[in-house]
This record gives sequence, C-alpha cells and structure tokens, in this order.
Amino acid sequence: MKKMFLKLSVLSMLAVLASCGGGGGGGVVVGPGPTPVLTAYQNPSILASEFVSSLNSVDSTYSSRVELYTNETLRSAVAGQDDWFVIYDAKFAEYKAVSLQYIRSIVYYDYYSSNRAVASEFRKIERDDVIAGRLNGDYYGNDYEVVDRLSSGYFEGRQSGYLYEDEASSTDVSLLAKEQEQKKFFQKAAKVSFVYNVSIETSMSMITLGAKMEKMLSRANGELTQEDQAALTSDLKTLTGVSLAELQKATESSASKEEVLAKVAAKLGTSAQNLEQKVLPEVFGITL
Repeated sequence: MKKMFLKLSVLSMLAVLASCGGGGGGGVVVGPGPTPVLTAYQNPSILASEFVSSLNSVDSTYSSRVELYTNETLRSAVAGQDDWFVIYDAKFAEYKAVSLQYIRSIVYYDYYSSNRAVASEFRKIERDDVIAGRLNGDYYGNDYEVVDRLSSGYFEGRQSGYLYEDEASSTDVSLLAKEQEQKKFFQKAAKVSFVYNVSIETSMSMITLGAKMEKMLSRANGELTQEDQAALTSDLKTLTGVSLAELQKATESSASKEEVLAKVAAKLGTSAQNLEQKVLPEVFGITL
C-alpha cells in the first residue's frame, strides 16, 4: 500500500504540475468525458504574453507584441492601480495600455477554457466600445486605453492622461534571474490553485513537493530509495494532514471516509466533494 501510494503520488503530481505549466491547460486522459456544454469562463492566470499571442491568433496578424510588461510599468506600482502592460496592437496599428486584472476578469462563454477565447471576447468588447463612440478605450482608461508614444519614449494614455513610464531596469543579473524564477513559481501556483480549487498556500506546497519528487527520481534513475520514501511519506502527511494508515482506513467504512475527507479538505483549503472527485484522484492517484 505504502509503496504503491508513493508511486502513484509521484507520477500523478508530476503530471498535474506539468499540465499546469502552460496557458492552454492539459492533463492525463483517463477515458471518454461528458459532452461539452457552453459554460461561462474566466482565465484568472493569463499572462500578458499569452494574451498578445492569442490576439495574434484571433486577428491573424502575428505582429502584435508586448512593449512593456507589468513589472516594467510604473503605473503598476502606484497604490490603487492595477498591473498594467503596454502592447503594440497590429490590428489597429496603435499602442494600447491594458490592465492585467481586467483581462483576467473578462467573462466569456465557450465549450472549453482557452486564452484565445479571452482575446476574442476582448475584441468583441472593443468593437462595442468603438460602435458606442469610445474610440480610445473605456471612458476613464480604467480597463484599457489607446496610448501615444512620446519622443521621450514614454506612452501617454489618451483617456486617462497617465504616463506609462518604463521602470528603471536592474543591472544585477543574479537578482533578475531570481525574480524571474519567483514569478514563474507564483504563476504556476496560481494556476494549480485555480484548476484544483485549493488554497494558494496548498498549491505552493504541491509544486514544491512535486519539484522535490522530480529531483529524487532524476537522481535515483526513477527508483525511490527507502530514505526517499520515508521523506515523501512525511511530506505528504504534512501536506494532507493525514497519514497513509488513515487513508487506508478511509476505504474501510463510510464513517472513516467522511472523517478523513473532512480533515484533508480543511487542510488543503477546499471542499470534501472537490477533494474526493478531483484532487485525490487527479493529483494523488487515490480513489476512496
């Protein structure tokens, strides 16, 4: 039981974390799924680069690009402001400043969640704004707005009048590399948290544990030593709040099952139903 559980946990968690690494999603196919239905979606983890890439796909221009990322724009550091990025919009041959929070809040209806659908919905909203006479974005430039590139190199918002200045760049290469790694880690944690409906703290622990498992497997040519198994058993107990013996006991009676599910759900910051139907089978390879 112990060895099998660890093996399933390793393979399942690594597959899950790999599938959450990109913008389009993915996962392990276990059989035919239900017929897709039209559903309301949001993409709360879409990146500026993913949004622009999707715009290129929707527009078939392939020339739109990010000019300033959120960490390069001073407006992002102003209290009360969103995280803003500036793009060159090839469809209209103009520059735009866009709120990342706004893009992530856009609701669209589709059969599947995709970044392309976010970009398509943005174009629909933009078209409606233009038809209504709002040629340069929303009224106050709170969500997105057309900007002009000044001779100084700054971008000035036509609606808000805000200057989107390029943040002073760092020359510390090691610091920049560390910041990029931290950014990737939190982006992946946000996706895991969203996909599996667990707390952000739990998703960060899952990613850390997945990386630890991967390192162990690569070091030991795919075979876990007894020392590795003992360490992972301890880590899994810390993550879930229950021991392997308790998980085994949960399969023996409904009362034990409910007790264990409630305990683990509280620990992971999710519901017992989501835990049983999604998290345990897809992440840990366990069916109770």
